[in-house]
Amino acid sequence: MSIYSPTEHRKYLRFTQLLNGAMAAIACAVGAWILLSPDRATDPQWLYLLIWPIATLHTVEEYIFPGKFLNYFNKYAFDSPTELGPLTAKRAFLTDTLTGIFNPVILILFGTFFLPGVWFFVGLLTINGAFHLLESIRRGNYFPGLVTAILLYFPGFAYITWFYLDQGLISGTSIALTFALAGLATAGFFRQVRGWQAAE
Repeated sequence: MSIYSPTEHRKYLRFTQLLNGAMAAIACAVGAWILLSPDRATDPQWLYLLIWPIATLHTVEEYIFPGKFLNYFNKYAFDSPTELGPLTAKRAFLTDTLTGIFNPVILILFGTFFLPGVWFFVGLLTINGAFHLLESIRRGNYFPGLVTAILLYFPGFAYITWFYLDQGLISGTSIALTFALAGLATAGFFRQVRGWQAAE
């Protein structure tokens, strides 16, 4: 089967939509549980977990409604002649959606044992949001993920970061270091996609 098979694209896109939708529902329930309690909403042991529902709502915009993220990513960000690759639905499912199952567990482990590690996730997601914004500006058109980046990512992560800085629980230095690592990880991902494109 061709790596750019429309049939395979539809199959893995459906898997991605179902899994992302399910994770978003669970994450939003957890987020509501935190926000509806004044104690939890101001407790550093809980507040950072709001990163999870914010991130999953972003994937809903990308893959479910209005969706079409892969189409825009391939066609515009990578100038691909096809909307189906180089970031295929199968690759996105394996590198994005499946890792989304483990991310909350890793987030909790970081929050419990190494709080600065949480900002590696914040860095990845903030850079991701900036990508959506810059692509929208560059193209002069909506890029799927833009709305949640502006309404949730930037203000949400800014508030969460300010909260932990104000509490003296993290430092500016640790944030800078984790953001730098997130930048390297993002660059590695884009390099991988370029490699797929060059090989195909």
